[in-house]
Amino acid sequence: IATGSFSKTFADIELDDGNQNSVPVNCDNEEVEEVRTKVFSFGTSKRKGKNTQESVVNEQIKFLGEQLGNIANALKQFTENKTPHLYGEVMSMEVKGFDDDFLCSVFDYLVGRESKAKAFLAKSMKHRKIL
Repeated sequence: IATGSFSKTFADIELDDGNQNSVPVNCDNEEVEEVRTKVFSFGTSKRKGKNTQESVVNEQIKFLGEQLGNIANALKQFTENKTPHLYGEVMSMEVKGFDDDFLCSVFDYLVGRESKAKAFLAKSMKHRKIL
């Protein structure tokens, strides 16, 4: 005597791949053709939707790349345009009794730390502090 329960799940049922896009309809041929057309057109629109989604993603990636390029150019221009000005401002503090080598070290430090350099340039001579 065998005991236990036997059941099949959907995964246990083997489907024939040849009939993947057809749906059986027990009517005349006209309706069968209509059902097959609907299934086929659904598959086509699904592919178009995927291509559209990929196109949108590609456009977004392209846009981000352009924006990163713009940011890199802006940083490069800031460095090129502000570095001589920063050097002049730091070296002008030599008058206040700071050693030339020390001021060069301060300049190197500020060039490597953009936010500190901006803050240094924004302050008046009275409020500028040398590290």
